[in-house]
Amino acid sequence: MSDYITLGPTPSDEPCAQVGEELYAQKARAECRRFIKVLRDTFGTEPSGAYLQTKGFPHDYGTYYEVVCHFNPDVPDSIDYAFRLEREAPTEWPDDPGYNGSTPLCPECGDELEMGTSVQLFDFSASDGYRCHACNLLFAHDLTVLARMEG
Repeated sequence: MSDYITLGPTPSDEPCAQVGEELYAQKARAECRRFIKVLRDTFGTEPSGAYLQTKGFPHDYGTYYEVVCHFNPDVPDSIDYAFRLEREAPTEWPDDPGYNGSTPLCPECGDELEMGTSVQLFDFSASDGYRCHACNLLFAHDLTVLARMEG
């Protein structure tokens, strides 16, 4: 048997994507993935019986997404972990650009882009671009699509 608690889509004092805005689902899921990473970096990986997940919930204007911590009521460590997250989760993104929302999102799918990807295409070379691993797209610094990677 499993139960869960909701932790929100981002740290509580940070802005988050709003239901109804363009590319909401992609942005919200990316924020939740980033929040899960912060939680794991802060509190360690989930103990047996617990796991973090992005979960969709119905809303009048569509589905909204939050991070939830599933726990097994028969496993004390999983209960302790879940309620510790609820009590002590960071309220702000860490002072690390990988967390603070400055990482651009892919205009195609909304996933986080890898920054600083070195790009060499024929006679063109750039080191300040981005790569979306989900779409296999390379972007210039202004998010202009440069190429789709094969393979």
